[in-house]
Formats: sequence, structure tokens, C-alpha cells
Amino acid sequence: MRDHLFALLVHGHLKPFESLKKTLWELSIETYSVATCREARDLITQCKPHVIFAEDVLPDGSWQSVLNIAEAADVPLSLIVVGSVPNTHSYLSVMDRGAFDYVAPPFEHEPLYHVVRSAGLAACRRREAAARVAVA
Repeated sequence: MRDHLFALLVHGHLKPFESLKKTLWELSIETYSVATCREARDLITQCKPHVIFAEDVLPDGSWQSVLNIAEAADVPLSLIVVGSVPNTHSYLSVMDRGAFDYVAPPFEHEPLYHVVRSAGLAACRRREAAARVAVA
């Protein structure tokens, strides 16, 4: 996997995303933010992020809407749901429904980097597998 990771943030509220953005920036992970599922769908096609961070509830949908968009994208991506507080029930629900992970503040460097890198690697592996199938 290349060292450069790009993450799309889909959120309508500043908290906890302002803290998440700051930590991702400190980890040298490039980000771009949008506020709606529609904007996310348009941007995914253009810039092909490795990882998407999505707020649990959005103005025009939810994290599940973003997951559906990600699954329909022309390149594989990994979705991480961002909650406002750590919540075991939400974590299990998100994982059971197909998201890559669930994170909540505080966003500490080491654990967040591990989650983002793992999500990015998973997306890259799926992209490589799809490319091999397309060539065969």
C-alpha cells in the first residue's frame, strides 16, 4: 500500500469532527469534509478516498446511507463510523452492519492511526484483488 492515505469525512456537526480532523492532520492523513450523503457520493467518484469517516446521523441520511454509497462505489473503501461518545452497543451494531470500525473521542494518535491504517490497507487489498480480476 502506498504511504499516502486520503480520508473523506461526512458530517453535519463540528463536534467531534474538529478533534478528529486535527488528529488526522497530525498523523499526516489528508482529509476532505462534506456535509451530506449526496456530496459524499459525488466526491467518492472524483477522488477515491481509502477511508470514509461518517457521522451516525446526517442531514440526508445516516452512516448506513454512506455505507450503501461506499458499497456501490467503483473502488472499494472502508467506512468508519464516528460517535460522540464511546458506546459498546453502537460499536457492535456498526460492526454487525458492515462498517469497518466505530470510533469516538478522545482521538489518540496511536489507536486512531492503527484504525485508519488498517482500514486503508483493507481498501487497498480489495482494490488490488478487483484489479487482478479485471485483468484476468
